[in-house]
Amino acid sequence: MNDTIPQIKLDVRGLAAPEPMVRILEATATLEPGRVLTVTHNRVPTLLYPRLTERGLSVETQEQDDGVVVLTIKRPIKPDNLP
Repeated sequence: MNDTIPQIKLDVRGLAAPEPMVRILEATATLEPGRVLTVTHNRVPTLLYPRLTERGLSVETQEQDDGVVVLTIKRPIKPDNLP
């Protein structure tokens, strides 16, 4: 990942549902265009993906050998001429 992109990190491992989703959605609510939220989770949050899509966010999921799941959530930068 490009080290020049501003990142926010959030670790939701060990939290009971629905707390991980709540915290992730709260963090994305203020995520500015071009910024990245990196989330460390203990499972793949399948119910979260549609919520992120509805908000215009992209997400990449990496499942690590140790069972940790890392989500990279991005808010795209809009060209100046688009609403």
